[in-house]
Amino acid sequence: MLAIIGAMVVMTWQHGKNRALTQLLEKCQTQDATHVDRLFDLEQLNANLLDDVLTLELDNAVLNDSIDKLNK
Repeated sequence: MLAIIGAMVVMTWQHGKNRALTQLLEKCQTQDATHVDRLFDLEQLNANLLDDVLTLELDNAVLNDSIDKLNK
């Protein structure tokens, strides 16, 4: 009889632990999806900023050429 009660207690504890771990897994999966979305957003922002930097470098080169021509 004690063995049956002990087994029931262990099964109940295992079931509760399983539910807690399942909830933790779902939370982690949601966080992973959020992180992936943020990563894609940051990659797009990085690409936009790189385009801006390249444009500014080109503008800077043109201005330097113009200054050189004026100084001659």
